[in-house]
Amino acid sequence: NVSAQKTKEFVVVLDAGHGGKDPGAIGSSKRNREKDINLGVVLEIGRLLKANCNDVKVIYTRSTDVFVELDKRANIANKAKADLFVSVHTNALPKGRRQVSGVQSYTLTLKTAETNLEVEKRENSVIQFEENGAQKYSFANPNSSESDIMFELMQDRDMKESVNFAKLTQNEMVRTGGRKDMGVLQANLAVLRLTYMPSVLLEVGYISTPSEERFLLSKSGQT
Repeated sequence: NVSAQKTKEFVVVLDAGHGGKDPGAIGSSKRNREKDINLGVVLEIGRLLKANCNDVKVIYTRSTDVFVELDKRANIANKAKADLFVSVHTNALPKGRRQVSGVQSYTLTLKTAETNLEVEKRENSVIQFEENGAQKYSFANPNSSESDIMFELMQDRDMKESVNFAKLTQNEMVRTGGRKDMGVLQANLAVLRLTYMPSVLLEVGYISTPSEERFLLSKSGQT
């Protein structure tokens, strides 16, 4: 039915990384937390989508400061039969490392590259806050047969659309947001692996770099 296809809502699931007992990365003060930046950005994305895109339905994995397990985040998107899943995070480097600024957009791969190990460890570290997390996500091992099977089941179209959307998003963050371009990359991230639609994870800046921390904490920066 052509008319039905035209009127179908485009469902976007917005995922604010971390939350509740999981603060994510911490900035120069204990009060400056990644989970709050992520939520601020996601709520602003949702507000702008609702105001400007009548054919888009917005669903949040969390709209308040609560802890949501990784598989539940993915299940929200899967049950909603979402057309797109966008997870928002804030980057950080360990203390003592040189200050870095910029934005990155990630899509899924099971082939781990050394350059992405730190991101994988940090963004998958939420598993430690979950009961039986290590067992539940045992297939996070990129060499496991379960991972290979799940990866094969993902449609090529979804992977291509994920990369295409990541490129569009990266370009927009750099051009409109004025942020430094640190590339469209791939990593083995649990929340992307569990979603069955085009999906990206955005690192919107470095909370460990004071100038970018101030930008990310500001309302104008989040917008």
